[in-house]
Amino acid sequence: MSEFPEKTSKPLGFLSGRWGDGCAGRDMLSGLVQRGIQVFGGRSVQPQGDVIRHAATLLSCRDPRATQGYVTVRGSPCGSAEMRVADACNHAGVVDQSVSVLWSRPLHLRSGSQAMAVASGCLVVAERHSRLVRLDPRSGAQLWEQGVEDCWGTTVIAGERCLYLSQAGVLHCFDLDNGQRLWSTPGMSLRHYVSISGSVVWLGGWRGYHPLMRVALADGRYLPSDGAAFAGAGPLAWPQPVRWRPEGGSAADAVLIAGTGLPKLLVMAASGAVLREWSLPAPVVFSDGDGGYGVSNDGRVTFLSGRRTVMTFHPVSGVQVLWHHERNLRPQTPILHRDTLWLVEDAGIAVIDLSHGVVTEVRPLPHGAVCAAALVSGGVLFAFTDGSLVTIDRAGNVGARMRLSARIARLVPGGNGLMHAIGEGHLVTLEIPATATVTLL
Repeated sequence: MSEFPEKTSKPLGFLSGRWGDGCAGRDMLSGLVQRGIQVFGGRSVQPQGDVIRHAATLLSCRDPRATQGYVTVRGSPCGSAEMRVADACNHAGVVDQSVSVLWSRPLHLRSGSQAMAVASGCLVVAERHSRLVRLDPRSGAQLWEQGVEDCWGTTVIAGERCLYLSQAGVLHCFDLDNGQRLWSTPGMSLRHYVSISGSVVWLGGWRGYHPLMRVALADGRYLPSDGAAFAGAGPLAWPQPVRWRPEGGSAADAVLIAGTGLPKLLVMAASGAVLREWSLPAPVVFSDGDGGYGVSNDGRVTFLSGRRTVMTFHPVSGVQVLWHHERNLRPQTPILHRDTLWLVEDAGIAVIDLSHGVVTEVRPLPHGAVCAAALVSGGVLFAFTDGSLVTIDRAGNVGARMRLSARIARLVPGGNGLMHAIGEGHLVTLEIPATATVTLL
């Protein structure tokens, strides 16, 4: 098991507290950088080596919140590095191109955050208390609708089928193309989690109310399940489907299983057999009812082990420690893209350049806590409790921003520059520009 060393460099001394004046602080920092001086914990050192990080401030002379801004950059403890700071008070060259709303749809009731499912060219959501509808992702036009028990359940798309597990405990399967009901299986209340692995549907483990169970995707019949392998695991994270490819073996459909009670991760075959098990530094951490696992562009699955350790699972190489953080992290799914990692702290957002071991911290953002996040072109889109949407790129630069009237509970990329957002009685589809860099105002 390999791991990155924990970063121990202290924050830049004059950036570790509140700035008395945004522009004055900017001028002081600029002067130090021009003289080739870097400050760690109040100690001045001459920079050596290549430039590691371009850290952009969130400060703006036109924004009264500039006095609340922080930007901290920490480099490798093995040596110092020059830091360049963007001049946020200079707006020359800024492209005022924000995220835009393509269409929105009232759901009439506050549907559950997992009541929406997105796949290539497909969007299905539960609404109006008792309707499941398929919509055109780009126009929002309704393609079909079916009656269900409620709108607070879980929707999943699997190939040519759409599954909906109602809060009342009925699992429905529909033909995705025309909405025809293929089968329904009752008796599954308080399961909430629905994961598809090959020809098997996994349900349960949520809050520890019920153990994991399996049903056949073809007809909804119950399949034998043995919970001995994860006994004592406590509430489980949402089972993550993977294609397990052991070295020298053939690929097989499987799911990742981990809980808050035991520091271990299991790979389970669709048959229910345990294929592999790993010990973790600490039990997994995740927010109630949400995924807990993130999937990167190269197939690595990221998750939190305890409040400070980010782990990865790869279908071939297995489990590794990716990053040790200095402070506690919120139970938000880590987002990994190539060599950049985005993490949510209590006070803000940390962007880690894994190739150099450098952290750029963006904090605090004046929008409340992070509610949801999703990868977009060039960075990550974050949704906050006040309805704000903000992008942060791999350098820590704050980009396109807008504010919706309702809080967003979940963001799901839809392809072709679309992002689907559900929360507080509304479904909103956003169009994300490929390049959008604006100041945070």
